[in-house]
Amino acid sequence: MRRVFVLAFLPVVLFALETVNLIKDHSFEEDSELWQTYTGGDSDLDSAIANRHDPEKAFSGGFSGSCDTRPAGPAFFHGDSALVIQGFCCQKKVSDLDSLTLYYSLAPFLPSLLESAWIVLYIDAGKTPYWLAGYLLIVEGRTPAVQPPRKLLKLLYFPDDTSWYLLARNIRADLEAGGISTNATVDSFLVMGRGGYIPPWRGQKIYWDDVRLMGYADYDVGVKEILSGDSLRQGHPYVPEARIKNFGREPADSFLVIAEIEDSSTIAYIDTLSWSLESDTEDTVTFAEFAPPFIGPHILRVRTVMEPDESDEDDQVSQTLHYTAVAEKPVANDFNLEVLGFFSDGVLRISYSLPYGESGTLTLYDAAGRRIERLTAKGSGRM
Repeated sequence: MRRVFVLAFLPVVLFALETVNLIKDHSFEEDSELWQTYTGGDSDLDSAIANRHDPEKAFSGGFSGSCDTRPAGPAFFHGDSALVIQGFCCQKKVSDLDSLTLYYSLAPFLPSLLESAWIVLYIDAGKTPYWLAGYLLIVEGRTPAVQPPRKLLKLLYFPDDTSWYLLARNIRADLEAGGISTNATVDSFLVMGRGGYIPPWRGQKIYWDDVRLMGYADYDVGVKEILSGDSLRQGHPYVPEARIKNFGREPADSFLVIAEIEDSSTIAYIDTLSWSLESDTEDTVTFAEFAPPFIGPHILRVRTVMEPDESDEDDQVSQTLHYTAVAEKPVANDFNLEVLGFFSDGVLRISYSLPYGESGTLTLYDAAGRRIERLTAKGSGRM
């Protein structure tokens, strides 16, 4: 019975691992130096433009990347073409992959049409055979010519509007269904655009954004959440605290966990701790106390630093700290009491005012110093 139990338990442990973005950061504007770019063509025509920070259009609020294969000038020869390739090297086994998602959109249509675009994985580079396996975007009604080393996993048609469209696929299942071995190595992820003069010129601008290639990492630590709340109080030290995790399959023997608090202009606080975590485990990190030097907004950032680290997306969590001042106690002349005198019914009338909405006790004594009455008062009023 014990042997059967162990065999049944191992797969559960494997699938408890969380997937991470193997492209490290899905935003084109983040870690842009990691995105390799090629532009060119099959002739002297120079019309291919790649932009990794295209402010013209974005899906997620940042900057999307784009490829543009529209001609910069007239095309002269049948077969002139323009090619744009943007890619990221990931070096993972197919068995490590999980899913692929990205958003794509077209610039407003011109009379010409986009010839084609690919979202592909470059697999087993340097071997025979190698593969460019992925998804082809093409104008509806055209017949794609797909030959090795390209392997078509799914055919997509370009939309006829400017909306953003989501491509979401179980990439590992698609590769296995396409005959790619799970032991093959994914060398890079590529987005490609091609235009050409056939005639007429067929070319267009396409945007890519929010690109995620999800899979299992060997080495990845990150911050899951900040636990210490978002309130600063005068006279009360703030202790930053966060939950960190080793998302990877391998132990993280040594990495740094850093807490920084920034005021309106400078870093007001920093604490750096050295940490280690076994694979697929979590821990709580408590930093040194912070005494805010002045009233005002502050930003807390908690981040991890480790080399190698296969995903940057989970490395930092930030939150705004809101300052809550404690009201000072009222001084003596903040309290107002006025004796209005005795009225015809023989009752003494007074008015009072206590600042800050506080409460107090009013005590009446006679000429001999004896207490006659005690009343509780709050705010302001008469009695």
